[in-house]
Amino acid sequence: MPFTTVERNAEKLTGLSTEEIRNFSPYELRNYLEKRNKKKLFFSTEFPVIGRGNVLRDSIITSEEINKEIDKILTRSK
Repeated sequence: MPFTTVERNAEKLTGLSTEEIRNFSPYELRNYLEKRNKKKLFFSTEFPVIGRGNVLRDSIITSEEINKEIDKILTRSK
């Protein structure tokens, strides 16, 4: 399937252009989709995951929160 088909399908499902989707943060996109669909958005896996656990932790986190966590980890390792 060509990537343009994937983009068109994403636009149809979300009601947003691909450029608008790219400009949303993951948190903003989640809020938009939850309001639009009037139900909570959640992620699931179709196969068993063994190893590091749930990397999303209970929700999507912002890039700023990720950067803060990485900074904490790096300062502890010095």
